[in-house]
Amino acid sequence: MKKLSIIKGALLLLLCIGPLSGLFAQSLSLESNTLAGTKNQLPFWLWANQLGQFDKNSSTIQNFSINAFHGQQIGGSDFSYQVGLDLDLLLADENDIRFTQLFGSMSWRFLQLQIGAFPEEEVYAGLSTTNGNLSASRNARPHPKIRAGFNRYVPVFTDWFFINGFYEEGLLNDDRYVKDTHLHRGNLFFRFGQPKSLQVTVGIEHFVMWGGTHPVLGEFPGWEDYFNYLTASAGGNNVIDKEQLNAMGNSYGVYQIEFSKAWDKLNATLYISHPYEDHSGMEFVNYSDNLIGLHLAFHKQQAHLKNIVFEYFHTKNQSGAYLIGEAPDENGRGRGIDDYFNHGLYLSGATYNKMAMVSPLFAPVLIADGTSRGFENTRFAGFHLGADGLLSETFAWKALLTYSNNIGRHNGQGGTTISPSRKQLSALGQVSWQPLSKKISISTSVAADRGSVYDNGVNTTRLGAMISFNYYFPN
Repeated sequence: MKKLSIIKGALLLLLCIGPLSGLFAQSLSLESNTLAGTKNQLPFWLWANQLGQFDKNSSTIQNFSINAFHGQQIGGSDFSYQVGLDLDLLLADENDIRFTQLFGSMSWRFLQLQIGAFPEEEVYAGLSTTNGNLSASRNARPHPKIRAGFNRYVPVFTDWFFINGFYEEGLLNDDRYVKDTHLHRGNLFFRFGQPKSLQVTVGIEHFVMWGGTHPVLGEFPGWEDYFNYLTASAGGNNVIDKEQLNAMGNSYGVYQIEFSKAWDKLNATLYISHPYEDHSGMEFVNYSDNLIGLHLAFHKQQAHLKNIVFEYFHTKNQSGAYLIGEAPDENGRGRGIDDYFNHGLYLSGATYNKMAMVSPLFAPVLIADGTSRGFENTRFAGFHLGADGLLSETFAWKALLTYSNNIGRHNGQGGTTISPSRKQLSALGQVSWQPLSKKISISTSVAADRGSVYDNGVNTTRLGAMISFNYYFPN
């Protein structure tokens, strides 16, 4: 049966090429990725931030995919549309064929409506540990959603003040603890200034897991309590006491701040991502917990160094070591033990298909009875360095180096669940070649891990490699 499913998958890929080459005339490519790792796993930087394509628990993976995109303006109007897909065939410990991306969108001037499974737009040259946002990375496979909002920063009355944002509703339709959990997301950003002087961007991201069916407690309230979910209000009589204590549903998010300046030969961006789980986080009780990054982009066309990213991350505070509800504030809300991106009722936490939707440094994902049960480790600190550039007109390189010191979670008694701490060092080096014709590209990556985060406290050295081949169909 497994061989038959593989054959069906291969035939589906082949059958898609013909129609897609006409429909997606703007961009169509075939991709092959071959991965291998030692000690029955892949090293961190071979699976992290890959849109959930590769399972870290597979020692060998062969992946074939069709990637297609098409965007077009409708006549001479202000309307345009975009459609895209990534269809993947994976041959690994568990074979699979799936759509990693499948989406369509419609734009009118600065407004946009998007429907389907689509990823976050890549920023900072793809060198960040979490795409610059602790709460929304490119680590997990995109989930189905509907998003309405702006498609760019829109000027408001002047050329120095801009706004951006969107409103989104999605469905976490994977195999998880609370089945068919809804995921709301909304954000709002304000930008001040001009790139040549100094540009400052501030904003907030808000997520709410709501609804769904709990295996013990049954069906949670649905659309009739939608406003209560969004405002993190205490529920009514049909909501259990544990959820009433803090807020209805599972709310979390980040504050985002960015300072950027452009020079003739260099763009510099300083960015900060500050997490919150409840009111204590929103009120900056956890002020020391942040992702702080610096991105330098060099403008020289054939630069040996094109981009460099340095990040420092710290999530150990979590508003203190009090049990939720044990030390309530004057409004009766619990304080402390924020335990970022985990939740007592929505036990799968901010995961999708057993992978972190947030920073992949929240790890490892706990698995029980085939479903994710959140993160074993949410308190860590460390640094990250990423860089890329050109070796010649046709050869490019990329390097990543990440170190973290991990202490698990607050244990409710003033201590931590992991002691002594587990340290982790992960590195990747990549060289890619693309001839001037740009019809193909080939890349080779080598990666290594040294640490105990993924091996139950046992220091382990893990090596791995990936070879990728892309063929781009002519327009």
